[in-house]
Amino acid sequence: MNRRVFLLYFAALFLAGLGSLALLPPLEGFDESAHLSSLREIAAGEIPVYGESRIDRLVEGYKGPAPYGSLTPPFDAGLTYKKFFADPVQVETYLSLYRTPRNAAPYAPGEGMNWEAQHPPLYYALMAPLERATEALPFVTQIFILRLFSFLLALAGIAFGMLALCRPHAPVQDSAALRGFLFYPLLLPMLFPEFTRISNDSLCLFLAGSLALLLSRWAHDEKNTRLSLAIGLTLGLGLLTKAFFIPIALATALFMALRLRESFDAAALPQRLKILARALIPALIIGGGWYLYKYMATGDIIGGNDAIRLAQEGGLMGGLAKHFSLFAFLRGFAVVIASWVWAGTWSLARPPALMLLPLLAALLWAVGAFIAEVRRRPLSDPAWFPVYLFGFFGLGFFWHILQSVALNGNGNTPGWYLHILMPWAAPALGIGIAKIRQHRARGVFTGLLIYAGLFQLAMIWAQFALFTGCAVKGEDKIYGFTARGFCLPEAPMLMHRLAITGWPSLAALGFIGAILCGAFLLAHLRKQDI
Repeated sequence: MNRRVFLLYFAALFLAGLGSLALLPPLEGFDESAHLSSLREIAAGEIPVYGESRIDRLVEGYKGPAPYGSLTPPFDAGLTYKKFFADPVQVETYLSLYRTPRNAAPYAPGEGMNWEAQHPPLYYALMAPLERATEALPFVTQIFILRLFSFLLALAGIAFGMLALCRPHAPVQDSAALRGFLFYPLLLPMLFPEFTRISNDSLCLFLAGSLALLLSRWAHDEKNTRLSLAIGLTLGLGLLTKAFFIPIALATALFMALRLRESFDAAALPQRLKILARALIPALIIGGGWYLYKYMATGDIIGGNDAIRLAQEGGLMGGLAKHFSLFAFLRGFAVVIASWVWAGTWSLARPPALMLLPLLAALLWAVGAFIAEVRRRPLSDPAWFPVYLFGFFGLGFFWHILQSVALNGNGNTPGWYLHILMPWAAPALGIGIAKIRQHRARGVFTGLLIYAGLFQLAMIWAQFALFTGCAVKGEDKIYGFTARGFCLPEAPMLMHRLAITGWPSLAALGFIGAILCGAFLLAHLRKQDI
């Protein structure tokens, strides 16, 4: 991949992310109220503790529009965007409170418990200095800056993932894998809502990309002590960021063991174990203490919110006996895949299910083609790493689906977390798509890619209309437009409304710039026949 393609690609990603950032109202990102509370608590010099930490009073007292509800209707019981913009007094109060400079107010515990205090503290500690540096700015401005920094972390992780495949004289399959990064944002548009919010997932992607880069170098120099130690350090930092690095560490250990088994004879077993130890022991030393603490404090090695609640309500088996149904269990897996592709933001308004089917078809087609291709390679080939990774994640999701069904009969395990695996998922998609392009039906797949681009444009508009009060979340959870022509004739008024909670000029610049960069990128790729 040449420099022009690389620059155009990241310009398109950055500008699309910038548009999303400028569009998203404060606290509309998934779990942002809890993540922001944890960040502010650490900025105040305290470590969040699950069961003790509370939502920050500033966040809890937010007087702006709130996300729609999720599980059971009515979804508009709170101050929704439509209600907010219909009340001039609310709008004036909002402008005076959140769009003007303010006196710095440190973290103060409110009434509600902070469910995200379940996570390790590394992301929040990293973001705390930025929170302190921006605390006197208008609240909307501060949220934008914190989100932007998180998004830049995610972009750096994507860049590291691409660099893992960029080396002199790379084989043809590496070129195919590299192209997967180009297709990924089209097939999986949930990438942008996932990383344009305040969330430790951005640091997860940064560390995942770093790990992908280190593993690619280690696979060509397996006796390199520094690389092994760097892998261990990265895994340890990942474990201090989020428990998702447990399956990542397991997949890494399996991959390294398979590589070492192939490259050494039986007499070299002590040397092989030493190489593995250099990677795994630092990870345990750096990150293991957190999980030991969680086990001692909660009885669960992860100490997750659902596991703790389930233990308080009678345990897994008792909950399954009360709530289990095969439909809820299978629906849980469908939710994982669908919400990996698209779920929107915390309001969880969605398009009609039929609109998602072409994207799901393209994704599953590419995954199937990848699996058909990777079966021909030895288990130690790096192309197998995504299989090990998604296998371990699948086990984790299986367990979480059981927990969520046992809690409330609803298998609501989000799939958008899978985007932290982009450094490995994108190459897998690239290999699968390269296989599809050799098939007679490649024109059908191209049509699905065109549809994916149109789908993104439709979702940008739907979210814009939702956040400016011209669309609502209906009782069927589907976007409902309250003006003719899907609110398109109301665009000037909606841009004026967006200036209250967001940044209309920046949103327009971001999305238009991303489309132009994408068009230039496509033209260059067609010219180069890439």
